[in-house]
Amino acid sequence: MAYTIIEVERKTGVSSHTLRFWAKKGLFPFVQKDDNKVKYFSKRDVEWVGWINWLRKSQMDIPSIRHYIHLANQGEGTAQERRDMIARQKEIVEDNIEELQSVLEVLSKKLKMYDEMLAENIDGFNPQSSQYKSCDTVKKL
Repeated sequence: MAYTIIEVERKTGVSSHTLRFWAKKGLFPFVQKDDNKVKYFSKRDVEWVGWINWLRKSQMDIPSIRHYIHLANQGEGTAQERRDMIARQKEIVEDNIEELQSVLEVLSKKLKMYDEMLAENIDGFNPQSSQYKSCDTVKKL
């Protein structure tokens, strides 16, 4: 079965605008086109859309995704390099999670301070106020 871009958008949640952009960037080398240049995605192509979407969510850039696809098309001999690319991307995601966990802790602390401020009816977060409270949220600049 073949799917149009609009059908792929519905199936994957990836906008047709993004799909067209990715197609222009060479991320769908096997997508078939008819005489009117309308793209038709196979079931495998739709699965690749999902995979590309996950790689983008992991912050892999488009040239790296294109390289990954190129390697995948070369077959089993590139499996180690592809695995290494995924391992590097996993490290990036783990670093991002760690950073976001730190951000979450600061936001939780700030919310607690707001709750205290509201309960005490003081403006502790106005830097011009004599009631100003330090939040100690600056860890590294």
